[in-house]
Amino acid sequence: MSRKIIIGSRGSDLALWQANFTKDKLQALGFEVEILIIKTQGDIIQHLSFDKMEGKGFFTKELEEALLNKKIDLAVHSHKDLPTTYPDGLTIAGVSYREDCSETILISKEAYDPSQLLSVHMHARFGTSSVRRSSQLHFFRPDLNVEQLRGNVPTRVQKLRDEQYDAIMLASAGLQRLNLDLSDFVVEKLDPRWFIPAPAQGVLAYQIREDDAEMQAVIAQINDEKVAQQIWIERRTLNQLDGGCQLPLGVYVEQDNETLRVWSSLKPLNGAPLKRFYLEGNDPALLSESLIQGFNTELKGKIFISRDEQQCKTFIRLLEGMGFHVNAKSLIRTEALPFEINETFDWVFFTSANAVMHFIEEVESRFIPEKIAVIGPGTANALKTFGLKADFIGDPSKSTADIGIQFAELYPNTKVLFPQSDKAMQYVTDAVSKACNVSRIVVYSTLSDKHKSIPEADVYVFTSPSNVNAFIEAKGLPDVHCVAIGSTTFDALKAEGVEKIHTAPSSDMLALADITAGVMVEQMFQKQNF
Repeated sequence: MSRKIIIGSRGSDLALWQANFTKDKLQALGFEVEILIIKTQGDIIQHLSFDKMEGKGFFTKELEEALLNKKIDLAVHSHKDLPTTYPDGLTIAGVSYREDCSETILISKEAYDPSQLLSVHMHARFGTSSVRRSSQLHFFRPDLNVEQLRGNVPTRVQKLRDEQYDAIMLASAGLQRLNLDLSDFVVEKLDPRWFIPAPAQGVLAYQIREDDAEMQAVIAQINDEKVAQQIWIERRTLNQLDGGCQLPLGVYVEQDNETLRVWSSLKPLNGAPLKRFYLEGNDPALLSESLIQGFNTELKGKIFISRDEQQCKTFIRLLEGMGFHVNAKSLIRTEALPFEINETFDWVFFTSANAVMHFIEEVESRFIPEKIAVIGPGTANALKTFGLKADFIGDPSKSTADIGIQFAELYPNTKVLFPQSDKAMQYVTDAVSKACNVSRIVVYSTLSDKHKSIPEADVYVFTSPSNVNAFIEAKGLPDVHCVAIGSTTFDALKAEGVEKIHTAPSSDMLALADITAGVMVEQMFQKQNF
């Protein structure tokens, strides 16, 4: 290519980082490159929230006009800010690698409260300009006062520093790319499978003129094809819902070999409650279509979960808000057992919320080791109710045995205490014991509650192997789709001969609700197609 490549960019620190990142990529290939700064509507109008501004493409329109007028050859966008339709004559020729697509909460130290979900004190002033973030924040923490936050990333951080807010939420990608000093805040990164990011968050989009064959060939050399495939579902869902970057939609896709795993969240614009689905499969178009149908359809059906109402409020609130009827009833009960601790440990490792409750309520504070490990996010949340924070949280996408192996590799030759049930599976403890000095203590017993009736349902949700055994003893094998909270519960269902089993992507109530909603939607549309 003989001509100099002109990159169009907004003037913010983050936009210039993105433009310079692309410039470096192209110069490494031998091209001559220059950056031209262009102001957009979103940069100029700072006094209005995005939902009060007209049209779409607040940060892209002027860049696209410069492309069409041939003032620039390439516009580099944050992909999540792009509308799903482009002016005639323009195309997205490629995308970058995907930076961390999660959200990060910055919390003033005075507002930090680790016992609360999101670690912010009650009724905190929470800053964000995103209706998607706002909709999920209101679901998780209805008490929060969510207020508009405008400006580039450093400006937003300074507003928190100036005590205009108690906490703010920003994309992790922007914070990492700018490498800002955040030492005066508490920094909490949120799992994108839990707090769902915008479609294509963390990805750069390379926009060019459709008839510019030379630039097509250039961008092909820096395009990340794998990322382009993963974000296809995210962007297509946004497109089919006729939404721009201000639609309160979150979609996040992971790929595990041939399997696509999809998390999604939408707050309908008519004011209806939040909808969330988790789906998995190997057909991108079918997965996207299932999401769109789920979001656009009035939902109904009966769900049974083997946990008492007080222990699954999030599960019930989400699914009943979406239109399903939920019956919650544990088929087992637990009883505390006496125990003694006569030595010190480096770690205590909790493998269930019940273990947390029965151990911490009985043990004296001096016997709680300084370091605490938990099997997953659900147990970490149980720990938070006691004002404690986990130092190790197992990856919910791994099996319990693999979590144990990971812990042992990170902390070999340490003394680890496992409080557990009299019927606890030993997958984790066995794995940890291969590299650590493990002690087990039984802090509670698990008993079947045979007198509880079990209603009919379209989907049965099981929260432990003991609940599986109690269900089958009382009702026999379920002949509808079943959802297991984790791998050990899946194994218990499989061992009994149950065939239609789905496993939650994480062992917490929100993930269990997400996959249950996805299973219900798939069943509804299968029935409609026959």
